[in-house]
Amino acid sequence: MKKTNKPILSVQALCANASAHWRAVSDITFEVFEGECVAIIGPNGSGKSSLLKAITGEYKTVSGHFKILDCTAQQLPIEKLAKTVAMVAQHEQVDPRMTVKEYVFLGRVPHTFWCSQQEHERAVKQAIEDVNLSHKTHQYFGELSGGEQQRASIARAFSQEPKLLLLDEPTNHLDPLARLELLKLVKQRGIASVVVLHDLPLVTPFADNVLLMSQQKMVAFAPPDTLMQDDFITPVFGLRVIPFSHPKMHNTIHHFEAASF
Repeated sequence: MKKTNKPILSVQALCANASAHWRAVSDITFEVFEGECVAIIGPNGSGKSSLLKAITGEYKTVSGHFKILDCTAQQLPIEKLAKTVAMVAQHEQVDPRMTVKEYVFLGRVPHTFWCSQQEHERAVKQAIEDVNLSHKTHQYFGELSGGEQQRASIARAFSQEPKLLLLDEPTNHLDPLARLELLKLVKQRGIASVVVLHDLPLVTPFADNVLLMSQQKMVAFAPPDTLMQDDFITPVFGLRVIPFSHPKMHNTIHHFEAASF
């Protein structure tokens, strides 16, 4: 992808602490441009979710910095930050009595005093359509399946109309088809996205770049075909990478097996 514009998100030598003052992430450097999808991968406890919390300001930056739309967190007013960045957390507490429409409407809160009711309705309707939940618009959130709840969470983020989308393991607890469909929704939307992924086979078809983490630090940041190789993956995951050429789509897919086999 040709990068002629400024990055939506720029992270430079970022170190951040959690609320208990323990080091959450260290020495993280990467950029995300408009329309790009970045996957964050690494073993459990490697700092993937902590990095997203550092970017949203939940964890305190102690050195380095990050910029959103070329502004530091201190320079970006909280109102603009709320309009610019949408976050879908791994475990969201949603009132099961809310309808899908009511829940997705929460994404419009940052725009409350800046848009007409007609604009709000348009954004919500479009977001629900984009995730294929139009037939569930008036159904209660608690009545949805796990996959439908995940899609509703994505719709809520879409309705916010952000410049940057942060997703923390959005494919957890979904069946294989639902995982593929959800990531396809994110990619097709064209929003600069940073997504924590647990399933390594999903990385290559989804991501433009991959951030590999281990022990709260960045190991590498590169396109999937460069990074999804034994030199990077084996020391971090203990897995061997076996690439295949897809017989119909002519792209590379990756199979993973224990390096000790």
